[in-house]
Amino acid sequence: MANTTFNGPVRSENGFTDISVADATGAVTTNSTFSNNTTIGGTLGVTLGISNPTGVVAPTGAKTQMANGFAAAMVKNTHYLAPADGAALTATLPAQASSTAGDVIIVDWHVFVDNGATQKFGTAGEFFEAKSAVYKTTTVLAVVFAVDLADGTGDDFLNMIGLTNAGPGIGSRVVFSFNGTVWRAEAVSTGSGTCAAAGTSVFATS
Repeated sequence: MANTTFNGPVRSENGFTDISVADATGAVTTNSTFSNNTTIGGTLGVTLGISNPTGVVAPTGAKTQMANGFAAAMVKNTHYLAPADGAALTATLPAQASSTAGDVIIVDWHVFVDNGATQKFGTAGEFFEAKSAVYKTTTVLAVVFAVDLADGTGDDFLNMIGLTNAGPGIGSRVVFSFNGTVWRAEAVSTGSGTCAAAGTSVFATS
């Protein structure tokens, strides 16, 4: 079917539907619909932002509890809770080649990370975006934060390291987001215990 170009608005009383047709069977699949309510079947890229009355985009999925001893790949567009035992874990990010701009993974902590335990996030050889950040408490009773930044060329892991009286504590969070090329990590490590020690969570090469 030929392409048609219109000079001016294209109007329809009943909306528009984007379809695909299977070569083998002729079966028709509806990909997207455009009307008062719009459904996008693939990825929606927005260059200049999204606005709504509250400024909040509501999640549609439930939170997923990581198993104790988690050592696996994380699933993109999933909101995780860190393991309930606070012990070490190794979580691999989805490969850059199989990720799409706008993919997000969130990890929340409802427990303290055990003293000396490292909860490791990343994929060997796939570096975090430069200036990805982990904010962590200092020795000033958690009022002042320090920050560690990924260098963009060597840091392929974010290590959330448990330390008595430092964290990561309850309410810590990491948001991983994919920009179309690399993953960015934005982490906040809250304090634990007396908050008298300096947090040691860090971007690293292993």
